[in-house]
Amino acid sequence: MKKYKKVKLIDIIEFQRGKDLTKENMKNGKYPVVGSNGIIGYHNKFTTEKPSITIGRSGNVGRPFIYDGKSWSHNTTLYIKKFKSINPYYIYYLLKNLHLEEYGGGSTVPTLNRNDIHQQKVYIPEDLRYQNEVSNFFISIDKKINLNNKINDNLDYLSYSEMVA
Repeated sequence: MKKYKKVKLIDIIEFQRGKDLTKENMKNGKYPVVGSNGIIGYHNKFTTEKPSITIGRSGNVGRPFIYDGKSWSHNTTLYIKKFKSINPYYIYYLLKNLHLEEYGGGSTVPTLNRNDIHQQKVYIPEDLRYQNEVSNFFISIDKKINLNNKINDNLDYLSYSEMVA
């Protein structure tokens, strides 16, 4: 039986507010600029190392994104600046299931405060190898979903092409 321990998120990860970057200051580059809804552009500099995990901080709050590379974390996000003895992919899948959108406050534009979510308590497996196994399982499922989505997009395109022709 696997052993789990109860910890606060701050014990295993540390969130940092993203950096402001206007469209005018965005230089065309290879690093994705990640906003609260995903990629909003590309820049020639990065703020976040590989893997880059962000969650929406302003607007679309609480939704995690992961990029297997360096990126610029926009000020509408919180990014994980430090992983503390935890598999980054395991924490990504954990964050997807914590319903962090419920922590959003604000009257007109929802906002997520990192100090509030740092206190969230979670159970994690003590064994890093088990975290790796779980992460690899979910990564393989995500790859299969992405492949199926591409196949569906191609089928839609082919169907549309036949109707137009």
